[in-house]
Amino acid sequence: MEKYSLLVLGWVVYFMLHSVFAADGVKQYFRKHFQSGYRYYRLLYVGLSTIGLFAMLLLNASIASVYLIESGGWNRYFSMMLATFAIFIFKAAFKQYSLRGFAGFESDEQEQFKADGILKRVRHPIYSATILMVMAFWLFIPNVTTLISACCIFIYLAIGIPLEERKLIKKYGEAYRDYRNRVPSIIPKLKI
Repeated sequence: MEKYSLLVLGWVVYFMLHSVFAADGVKQYFRKHFQSGYRYYRLLYVGLSTIGLFAMLLLNASIASVYLIESGGWNRYFSMMLATFAIFIFKAAFKQYSLRGFAGFESDEQEQFKADGILKRVRHPIYSATILMVMAFWLFIPNVTTLISACCIFIYLAIGIPLEERKLIKKYGEAYRDYRNRVPSIIPKLKI
């Protein structure tokens, strides 16, 4: 039980740091106090987030636990299908965003509101793809440890998506409110 508590604590700390450093107030603080170094803030944020995610996945892999369903067979193939579909969604999403801006190589502060491509069907395609990837992860390694990690990620998304929505409304105003009324959040609108 102690090992699972460590895993949950790790995810909580990771997500708290992730959210704190993504907050507008923290960005403003760094912009004000580290003007010359602020352009590297997003790059540092993405780098630390990536390292933290890999650390959490390594922690997940290091905890031996009971499998809840048989590993292999149908669930292994289904997990690969979900992961492949998630990759296609990630790819479609990044066609709409500046990858250089997302990664921190250029400022995304002046980025214009976009609702083209996949964004016509779903407001948060990266979160949609993340959900599919996490489901694939659990089906590929269907043990208690991976289920706990998946649940932590899903809980964070349930908290993080509304926070992201507030930031987008603040940034884009009425244009985003109208968009939010027309386009679903994470389950794509398939009707043409």
